[in-house]
Amino acid sequence: MTARPRAVALLGAALALTLAACAPTEASSDGTPDAAGTSGTTVDTDTIRVTVDVPATFDPGAAQSLPDFVLARMSYDTLVRRDDSGLVPGLAASWESDHSSATFTLRDGLTCADGTPLTASVVKDSLDYMASSPAAIVNAGQVFGTNVPAIVADDDAGTVSITLDSPWPDMVTGLAMAAAGIVCPTGLADPEGLATGAVDGAQSGPYLLESAEPGVRYVYSLRDDYDAWPEWTSDVAGAPAETLEFVISLDSSATANLVLSDELDMGHIQPPTIERFDSEPDFDINTFPFSDTYVIFNERDSSPFADQAARAAVAQAIDRDAFNQVTTLGLGEVTPGLTTLAAQCPAPSEDAVIAYDAAAASEVLSGMTIRMIGPNIVGDNGSGNEYIAEALRAAGATVELNNTDVGTWISTLYTDWTSWDMTIYADLNFLGSHTSAVDTFLGAPFEEGGTNLGAVSNPDAEDAFAAFLNAPTDEESCAALNSSVEALVSNADTIPLVNSPFTYVERPGFTVYNLGSALDDPIYRIDN
Repeated sequence: MTARPRAVALLGAALALTLAACAPTEASSDGTPDAAGTSGTTVDTDTIRVTVDVPATFDPGAAQSLPDFVLARMSYDTLVRRDDSGLVPGLAASWESDHSSATFTLRDGLTCADGTPLTASVVKDSLDYMASSPAAIVNAGQVFGTNVPAIVADDDAGTVSITLDSPWPDMVTGLAMAAAGIVCPTGLADPEGLATGAVDGAQSGPYLLESAEPGVRYVYSLRDDYDAWPEWTSDVAGAPAETLEFVISLDSSATANLVLSDELDMGHIQPPTIERFDSEPDFDINTFPFSDTYVIFNERDSSPFADQAARAAVAQAIDRDAFNQVTTLGLGEVTPGLTTLAAQCPAPSEDAVIAYDAAAASEVLSGMTIRMIGPNIVGDNGSGNEYIAEALRAAGATVELNNTDVGTWISTLYTDWTSWDMTIYADLNFLGSHTSAVDTFLGAPFEEGGTNLGAVSNPDAEDAFAAFLNAPTDEESCAALNSSVEALVSNADTIPLVNSPFTYVERPGFTVYNLGSALDDPIYRIDN
């Protein structure tokens, strides 16, 4: 079998940023949420109107941006789903797995939107498509690692078995990503139509795309025959909408206006907009973990940060709590690692984080010239980049800051390795594991076909990551993965900063849930 190029996967994960820019009640035994209110307010409607950014594709395997993932989730079910308790059944009723293989037993009675039985062979064909399609290579790398999987279907037994050449502990978690949504035969027969959302019967999930006004709105309707809701263990109250209307609103203030004027039921807003609802007690503010930010250094000979002491001094110069206040108004999580505290493994140790010490930083950084680049999505208009640049200037460094748009930032990082010394890296971690982040620091440099953006050399981190891949238990895998993160942090190969929030404002009678901190799995409900 052929190894999958991981550098492509890393670049694709970065490109996602270009495009992305409760009082619950009991769930019923079959996973269908009970129609019970969460806010004390009930509404007489079967429609939810909610914001989304502009999608680039409706092919789940090819999803790159947040709206691609969110809309894929509406139409294409996955074998498993994330929950606050861990992974729960989706299309699969049960599964057995180790770090190199998994066997899933499908639920009975599953159908595609056109009535075609959703068999083990349908699942196999869909996963084979994701694993082999050039458009899906980014997501396949997160699901299967460097492997091209061997997938076997047994329709009589209702089982799908996946075997990998080399261990990848995140495989089953990866299969919960919206990008691993199962596409039915009509969609696989027409990839171009699948990408535009135009193929009838391709859907395995609850919603069908009824109409699309590109750049304006996308309207989905609930399938009459759908009865395959995930078996959530968390309480999910309210009823699913018969109609979901996704409205493009790229401005936070405009979104707030639409919600306040009853033209939207819920919408994504930025932290500075939240105060508009301080005098609106009937409206709920719902905040979930979202984007991870951390420092990546260029450790090539062209940069002063080939020197570990210089990197450590930058860590000492940054007050991470102040960075959180500047970028998220204090709503984010200051993390000891490179992803949310709610990730699938326990958080790494705080002991590895280099403490804030401005005086010590000045002793090393005074007189140094630093070329810093960052995307202007880190805080309002890149305020996080400006804050760190000023902190380094206060330590005596000369900082040449390129606070730029996401496209220019990505292009510079991945193609012009001698033009920058450090960056504030903004990461959308759809996998929900440190694996995605750690991969950015290990192996061959990017220019040699690897995933190592800063040309880091950290044998301890490499060894710990190898132990993660080969650990016999999940507990030992998590411990080894955290050791890899801690080795990078303590050596100042990276500086953990903040997990920034994703914030919804909700009109009375409407609720969105986010279980297991899954970025791509909003669950919209009506309290009626």
